[in-house]
Amino acid sequence: ERKTCSLTTDSIEELSWIHLKTSMEHLELNAVIGFAGSVINGIILLPDRKSMVFALGSTIVKRDIVNPTDQQFLQGHSDRVTCMSLSPSGKYLASGQVTHLGFQADVIVWDMESLEIVHRLRLHKVRVEAVSFSCNDKWLASIGGEDDNSLVVWNLETGKAVCGSPAANDVCH
Repeated sequence: ERKTCSLTTDSIEELSWIHLKTSMEHLELNAVIGFAGSVINGIILLPDRKSMVFALGSTIVKRDIVNPTDQQFLQGHSDRVTCMSLSPSGKYLASGQVTHLGFQADVIVWDMESLEIVHRLRLHKVRVEAVSFSCNDKWLASIGGEDDNSLVVWNLETGKAVCGSPAANDVCH
């Protein structure tokens, strides 16, 4: 006995969405074109003078200067990157992000050789405005946005905050 099934427009759309969602879960970023000029230190020439990093949305792109298709992606932020800083030795990159009201905004410290996350630092609310390394790569300072306005100093060996203080009532520029 043969059974038939009738499909409505709604069920076809639902099946199409399920197929699209399943397909999208397996997509990997292959290449990017673009640059967001609003990120503090949003484009940085690396010490080898052959490559650079720049923020594009929630992704940081490491790209060869001569061959623009030679790209690697640092993905770990859940929302748009707002600031970046390269350590004086070039060993680390720090990046901050924005998030939604009521949530913590991450600072991520990346190892620039392996392109892996070294530390995910969480204390700021909503937005990280700026990050900066000490001259010996041992400390990182980060400052939160207007909903936070705290200055935090991080120990890069442990990934722990060593001190923090309200910075000001004004927006950091």
